[in-house]
Amino acid sequence: MNRKDFLKTGTLAAAAMGVAPTLLSWIPKHLLSVTELEQDPSWKPKGGHTVAELNAKVEEYYGDPDDVSAVGRARKMQALIMEVAIKAKTRNPNFQVVPQDTLEYAHIDGDTNNSYDWNLLNLLDGWGIENFSPTTVTRLANLTKVGIKGTANTNGSTVQAVADNQKIAADNNILWHPRLSAEVYQSPGKGNPGYMPIYSPSSNSYNIIHHPIPAGVAHTLNSNDVNSMMDAKNHLYMISTGKYTNWPDWEANPASRLDITATAGYLVPFAGGRFRPAGTAEVVARAIADHGTEWDFFWVAKGYTQKEGRKAYIEELAASAWDAFYIDAHFDMGSLTREEVEALKWKPQGGRRQVIAYLSIGTTELYRWYVAPAMVDPSPRSFRRGTVESGTFIPARERFRDAGIPNWMLWAAYAGQYASESTPIWWHPEWRDIIVRGGSPYKNPMFNHSPFADGRSSIDRIVDVGFDGVYLDNVSRATSSGANWAALQTYNNAHPRWYLEP
Repeated sequence: MNRKDFLKTGTLAAAAMGVAPTLLSWIPKHLLSVTELEQDPSWKPKGGHTVAELNAKVEEYYGDPDDVSAVGRARKMQALIMEVAIKAKTRNPNFQVVPQDTLEYAHIDGDTNNSYDWNLLNLLDGWGIENFSPTTVTRLANLTKVGIKGTANTNGSTVQAVADNQKIAADNNILWHPRLSAEVYQSPGKGNPGYMPIYSPSSNSYNIIHHPIPAGVAHTLNSNDVNSMMDAKNHLYMISTGKYTNWPDWEANPASRLDITATAGYLVPFAGGRFRPAGTAEVVARAIADHGTEWDFFWVAKGYTQKEGRKAYIEELAASAWDAFYIDAHFDMGSLTREEVEALKWKPQGGRRQVIAYLSIGTTELYRWYVAPAMVDPSPRSFRRGTVESGTFIPARERFRDAGIPNWMLWAAYAGQYASESTPIWWHPEWRDIIVRGGSPYKNPMFNHSPFADGRSSIDRIVDVGFDGVYLDNVSRATSSGANWAALQTYNNAHPRWYLEP
């Protein structure tokens, strides 16, 4: 069945969603979810609302689908966060939900001049940021005081930066993770006592497990049971599995992984190693003076074979001492299993830990389960999405002259490293099906879907395999690209609900 035929057959009474039909009146019948939300009406949310009342509140927040004003976008993003939380907590009342960045969205209408929005906050357990500023630190500290744990992962480009951020986190009761980089890795006596230097870029990526625990948080190690984010004394933010995938290609094409100034910890000193490090002359000379000329891939030094990347990833995570993990729910085109997630929940020194899954709700990502071939422009590989040219918005179908592709990807979410990601119409029924409701017809043919029923939503997959919570990323796409949103508002005014056409 093709996409259009699938959508034409989709039917679901609004009552099955616990929502008054009038609140869903703007959604055409062909775009109503075909999968029940599996909500447990016995769950008692904080704040006194029933599940049905919360679902109605979600639809109220989504509001007019053509309104992409600053307030309209804020309420629509708040609605999606709420919808994710309701879905997850009705399946597991102890499930935790933590959005990242855009702290103003903790307030009514996304305006910090207004009071906190308790319709939203009563469904949350934490709020995270990347990097400190005086404003974000104050906002995180205030949220922690009302029971929404503030968490942060910050660049640690120097030993002094690590020390400064450590003090900020301690003074404000913020759960903090340092993303360490070259100077700190290369200063074992000053920055990381007892830690073998790892030569890495000046701004480290998200793919280092940090074992042993690095300077700045080592004093927080404990054997306590961590039963919620509020109990955690430290956390690992590692949302990339790239260091553990595709090892056969490393063997076939080693040259691209030998630069110790461009990759984080891929190559390590190893007696009998096959490679000599490459990279910036000064760094390479110092590395050879310290460790000699025999180096090899880190996984060879640890005794793994080229086919054991997934095994190494789980074992190295499990062997680290962190109180909480923020990690991707998938590994190399397949979901982590319930058994793997369970293995990660126990600290080697004793005690339970929290395992939180990463989920981007504000961007589409090319390697996810829902990326059907029709969505992708093969050369260069990117989404077939809309764009804004000279102040005018152009929808994807018009841009690519193809009525068969999804029309809810607006434009590139980022430039540079993440240029492949797109900003979706996150209130569109098809995106809500993908993230929350289920029943999506889209399927990535390279992904292993076997553990799940067809169309299983992202949040359901995360709950299914036993994660303790979810970390919602790219909330900030609702506040970026102001000129693009203005162009979209103009287009919406001229073409109401254009994106709902089959």
